Amino acid sequence: MSQELHVYNPNSATHRRKVRNERIRKLAVILCIVLVLTPFYIAVLYAFKPATEITANRLMFTKNPTLENFRRVIFENPLFRIGFTNSVINTIPCVLILMAFTSMAAWVLARYDHLLAYKIIFAVLTLGLLVPFQCFVLPLYLNWYKAGLVSTNIGFIIARAGLQISISLTAITGFVKTVPRELEQAAAIDGCNRFQTFWKVVFPLMTPINTTQLVLNTLFIWNDYSTAVILLREKESKTLTLAQIQYFNGKTTELNEAFAFFILAMIPILILYLSCQRQIISGITAGAVKG
Repeated sequence: MSQELHVYNPNSATHRRKVRNERIRKLAVILCIVLVLTPFYIAVLYAFKPATEITANRLMFTKNPTLENFRRVIFENPLFRIGFTNSVINTIPCVLILMAFTSMAAWVLARYDHLLAYKIIFAVLTLGLLVPFQCFVLPLYLNWYKAGLVSTNIGFIIARAGLQISISLTAITGFVKTVPRELEQAAAIDGCNRFQTFWKVVFPLMTPINTTQLVLNTLFIWNDYSTAVILLREKESKTLTLAQIQYFNGKTTELNEAFAFFILAMIPILILYLSCQRQIISGITAGAVKG
């Protein structure tokens, strides 16, 4: 029985097509990288430029980089200090509340997903993913105004945590289904009640997805604009995102300080992401195995 020999031919149509497709893919990747990094480059470029070079060589890095813009933002701009303080006060409790309550809810819903009642509860809790924010802006503001929660940290925390429940619960429930039930049965044999089983056995195993939610929820809440602009009306309650918008609109000629403001606002999120990126990848991968 004869065997057909395939001889490598660099001039063949198939080889040329593969080379062309590979070049196109590389070009597409390079274009995506350029599009993503260009805003960061412009922000860093103007943040380190002296005020005298604002219109000179707009896309070229300055030969005289300075930290004066950052100093003026931190020490001379009260909006930055107010916004940074409020963002920290709002973000940390909100993220911790979401991590605690959505983890417990996801565990119960994942373990009883064969029951109709729990399926309905899960559907209702995740329905928020399908409802646009604009649909409940007015009711949210009116209810918070009547309750005296407008322009308060506690009002923003309650509202933002509620809006974030749907996406957090969906991700965590899928991950919990990958946790072996045998571990919970072993804990019950050792005398653990349900509360102890969750916090001592299940919750530590949820570290990858909890770290993922920690970073994502921090990102969403720290950078939130829609909820903040509706509920935080007073100057003393402004978050960092609102402070940035007001600062930029109020000083459009001082782009150097505005971009320095943006860089300072990004630093906490970048540090958190870089320190947790391994757990984030692990959490996303494990949560996608079974849903």
